[in-house]
Amino acid sequence: MACREVGVTKTKGMNTAWKAFIALSVIALLTLACGCTGQGQATESETKVVTDMAGREVTIPTTINTIVTIGSVPVQNSFMFAMGQGDKIANGLPDSFIQGGRHKYQYVFEPGIKNKPTIQTTTGDFNIEELMNLNPDVVFTMTMPFVETLEKNDIPVIYLSWGDAEDVKDLMLLLGEVFGEQERAERYVAYFDETTARPGRVVASVPDEQRPKVLYCSYKSMSVAHKIGEWWIAKAGGIPVSDNNRVEEGMKFDMEQLLAWDPDVIVLNSPDEVEMVYGDARASGVSAVKSGNVYSTPTGAHYWCHRTSETPLMVLWTAKTIYPEQFKDLDLEAETMAFYKEFFGCDITREQAAEILGGKANISPA
Repeated sequence: MACREVGVTKTKGMNTAWKAFIALSVIALLTLACGCTGQGQATESETKVVTDMAGREVTIPTTINTIVTIGSVPVQNSFMFAMGQGDKIANGLPDSFIQGGRHKYQYVFEPGIKNKPTIQTTTGDFNIEELMNLNPDVVFTMTMPFVETLEKNDIPVIYLSWGDAEDVKDLMLLLGEVFGEQERAERYVAYFDETTARPGRVVASVPDEQRPKVLYCSYKSMSVAHKIGEWWIAKAGGIPVSDNNRVEEGMKFDMEQLLAWDPDVIVLNSPDEVEMVYGDARASGVSAVKSGNVYSTPTGAHYWCHRTSETPLMVLWTAKTIYPEQFKDLDLEAETMAFYKEFFGCDITREQAAEILGGKANISPA
């Protein structure tokens, strides 16, 4: 009996041990399985796929820490500033923009980029080795040949496009997805729509024949460089004299055409061009010259008259410029300060706002 009892006890002990072994094995397998699944989920969560403005699917890190902008760097930087991502830009301004001297406020909005490496030359090319040394999580460009070069080097690149004037809304929503800042992007889109619609409501009753005729151009090259100029002129309630339903972005014109257009207001790229117009006897009979309505575009992160996140401000500036009485109560300095505070996260003074509006801000000599 004792022996039997011992035998029974031994058998029970073996069963208990065996059951414990099985249980531990199952736990180990489950832990391994969960570990593998967890690892897969973690890997998935570390990247995401976005569709850029060329319809390309691009795999990027979920968390973006370092970015590079190449091509039209000040333009793209303005988008990054508006998305609150300026501190992630790893490269400085291209030499051509530094030498131009008119992008002082890039360094105000994001002081860190002043000491960042310049990877782009005055010819517009970039150094792929220097770019790779920056180890960006993603590169942004508006130049399709650059996309092809970067793809060959396995560098994640997102193509941004701004053809039609309101493409900027899709662009900003895309950036919202890239950076996980959808709410901020939607706020910008709402601001864009509301701000650019404001002048139209004020001058809605003004007949076309009484609306000021406006020309935006480069006087140095006698050309209209961007169709967007015709868009913001119309949004501000003016008549864009260069609007000929062309497909191409730019167009050239001569003095004969300028005289035929006879604009009431001329908006130029730089203050020195304003002096050129007033100093050109051939243009002395143009209405804008006779009335003293020749202006330089405001310039902040970029020229407001070009494509930039600041475009809504250009619409307001133009409205006040061509309809001074109707918009006499519009405080452009306050509007400018509020925009940069809201979207760039940057407090500027009234004096700085006035400098931006005057288009005369220059990079100080090193």
